[in-house]
Amino acid sequence: MITYISLLRGINIRGQKIIKMQDLAKLFESFGFNNVKTYLQTGNVLFDSDETETLKLTNFIEEKLFTELGYKVTVIIRTKQDLLDIVEQNPFKDYAGDVKYYITFLAEKPKQAPTLPIRMNEIENEVFKMENNNVFTVGFNVKGRYGFPNVFIEKEFCVPATTRNWNTILRILK
Repeated sequence: MITYISLLRGINIRGQKIIKMQDLAKLFESFGFNNVKTYLQTGNVLFDSDETETLKLTNFIEEKLFTELGYKVTVIIRTKQDLLDIVEQNPFKDYAGDVKYYITFLAEKPKQAPTLPIRMNEIENEVFKMENNNVFTVGFNVKGRYGFPNVFIEKEFCVPATTRNWNTILRILK
């Protein structure tokens, strides 16, 4: 069995695509997955599966969610080991101070990735690294706000994506 983390894009954000995490967990169990757990309200689902092809798994979950919920949900999957490796490498170790760390998970490999680093002046973020379809961004505090890089990254990389902050990733892995 492989432990996966399913990151659902746009769930429970600004009153859109509302689903209780308890109901989402029950759905994943009904899809045949084991050891299902949800974290926070933003569509983070841990589960075990024998399936080894993440694309096949992604398509299966997206189709099942559409059937059950009646709307399309972009699903991005990583293994638990993928996230553990990211945490162990700690790509943010060179940044300190009043900043927030974000990981944007790309749904697929971009046809052409932009040259990094990219500084997003309008929201004061710096995209500094891409590795294995994961994009790493630091958000700087400007007037009490840090900015959120997801829309910018989707535009620059031309692929669907979902973003989580570093603390969320650490909580998922506990």
